[in-house]
Amino acid sequence: MKILKVSTKSPKDLQNDINDKIIDNEIRSWEVDDSGKIISHKGEQYANHFYFEYNIDDPKGILEFHFHSSGTSDFADSRAFQLLERMLESHFAGRIEILN
Repeated sequence: MKILKVSTKSPKDLQNDINDKIIDNEIRSWEVDDSGKIISHKGEQYANHFYFEYNIDDPKGILEFHFHSSGTSDFADSRAFQLLERMLESHFAGRIEILN
């Protein structure tokens, strides 16, 4: 399983803030599912090809994004982490460090 790890003071707060910005349309290219535990890109070439599931490691101050793919689009898969990193750096640069 491929994972993007992000270091932050409060992983749960970061997850909530990402979801809130998506819901409030401040982050327009991503969507969050009803459970608030999964985000996916809305771009036509990416939709329904991959998503990221949140996992919180609070003692270590890490929010993990677990990558899941339909396996039907190599292009979408190859861009997934780049898209996620760009969104995180664009909206949360002052409070995160991408670890891998």
